[in-house]
Amino acid sequence: MALQLIDLGNEVTYIDIDTEKVPYTFSVKLIDKTFTLTVKYNEVGGFFTVDLITTTGEVLAFGDPIRYGRPLFGSIEDERFPLPVIIPQCLTDEDISTVTEGNFGKAVRLYLHERRVE
Repeated sequence: MALQLIDLGNEVTYIDIDTEKVPYTFSVKLIDKTFTLTVKYNEVGGFFTVDLITTTGEVLAFGDPIRYGRPLFGSIEDERFPLPVIIPQCLTDEDISTVTEGNFGKAVRLYLHERRVE
């Protein structure tokens, strides 16, 4: 399944994150819906978060922690959420177990996985 990032116009299998720009907001098209994502860094807790907003301005998730290997928005999803499952992970280094300022957007990316609908 190929998904398209609006800003880049390229077919991709992950959402590219530039930690040098954090906090920042961008739009991404996933399957047939466009969403606005805001990526932030929590200095006190030492972790990244993401907000998910629809094109109509409806906030679907605010401050969802980005945790390695765990699907974003997993505990709060419904039909308004993106069809692909978004999972922060590294496909090249088995030793990574957390999302950090040093690896996020580089080794650790927001990979898009097909959602299994039953």
